[in-house]
Amino acid sequence: MTLITQRILPLPKLARDILIEKYCPDTSRKRVAAHPTNRDCLARVYLGRRRTTTAPSANFTLRNFNLHLDQMIELGLPVKDLAIDIGEALAVVHWSAHVDGYDIEFVLGSEESMEYTGDLCLTRKLTMAQLAAMSPHTDIESLMPFDFEPRTTRLWILDYNLCNIWDESVALKNPDTLISHLVLSFFENDPYYPLPLLEDCVDRELWEVFSTAYVQRADQVIEGKDPRLASLPQKFIDGCVQRERRSLEYGLGHGHREWKQ
Repeated sequence: MTLITQRILPLPKLARDILIEKYCPDTSRKRVAAHPTNRDCLARVYLGRRRTTTAPSANFTLRNFNLHLDQMIELGLPVKDLAIDIGEALAVVHWSAHVDGYDIEFVLGSEESMEYTGDLCLTRKLTMAQLAAMSPHTDIESLMPFDFEPRTTRLWILDYNLCNIWDESVALKNPDTLISHLVLSFFENDPYYPLPLLEDCVDRELWEVFSTAYVQRADQVIEGKDPRLASLPQKFIDGCVQRERRSLEYGLGHGHREWKQ
């Protein structure tokens, strides 16, 4: 088995400049733009949260920038497409990788332009024997024809270090326990996911496209597997709605987290 890692590039300078212009205090813009750490800009996609205040932060930084839903709408970003992409990605994480997704992050970064077919051997005209003969820690990136200009903005998933892997037998023997765990992981994460039962029509639409994309992609992933798995993706979505409804009934607010605050 060959494991290939890829570096997530920061958002392009144009995007960083727009974020500084829109959300950085006037008195700090030049300093922030010149500071080298602010070149490492990945924007966390918070589809499940709006800002509580629109006042510019005195401690503004582009490093791990929290991009809230109201800001994405203000910037004209395709929030419905992002909700669909995140829904499909979470379905793959759950039902293909069998990972709970606890504490994963969804960020906007960029990707270098490259002639990549999805298969390293085809990209570099290597045989499987040549690839297998490579020594550990071979710099794969140096073998690929990167062109850092232009760069494409992409949605990335990172930080799997706190995730748990579950075996398919768990889903078959104890499906309710698994679904409860996946629902807990959903709500304990930072607010990347749209939430159910919100009042705003945009929030409701985002939940609808997210949940639909999740179930449809999960159905594709588990097709041909044990038929007892077929109902579980929808049970996960229903479980998220039920938990949110209980939180509201108890006056805990939307997206309540038990472990994190």
